[in-house]
Amino acid sequence: MSELLERIERLNEIGIALSAESNTRRLLELIVMGAKSLTRADGGSLYLLKQNMLSFEIISNDTLDIQMGGTSGNEITFPPISLFKDGKENHANVVSHCVLTGETINISDAYHEDGFDFTGTRYFDSNTGYRTRSILTFPLKDHEKETIGVLQLINARDFESGESHQL
Repeated sequence: MSELLERIERLNEIGIALSAESNTRRLLELIVMGAKSLTRADGGSLYLLKQNMLSFEIISNDTLDIQMGGTSGNEITFPPISLFKDGKENHANVVSHCVLTGETINISDAYHEDGFDFTGTRYFDSNTGYRTRSILTFPLKDHEKETIGVLQLINARDFESGESHQL
């Protein structure tokens, strides 16, 4: 019960901080950091939808000590992800599929999931020594219920052990 109360208190704190923030870059950071905190995720990325492309706005990973975009001063060099490839909807990438369908996607292990292309994930993992497991991806919508971006959380951690598990 105390864990639930702590999460509710944290959610309230996040809501207050979000409502008071006027700097868009800082606001996006608060969204990612708040979501990571509530889900105990090791990493998170926020993408904004611009002209049928999802551009990285925030990338955060605790294990790798990575903070990119937002107010970090660290430029994001990853290319945007297109919603369309060769004139067809791009359902190969989790984030583009999320936008195209409006679905929340919960993957327990990216290395054992069929239906999506995790080439970029595996490339990142091989270059950093990281191991992406669980992924939770959901659309971000504005007050008119239009999808404006995607929030993706990576590798939930167990509260007591700190080990990764499904989000």
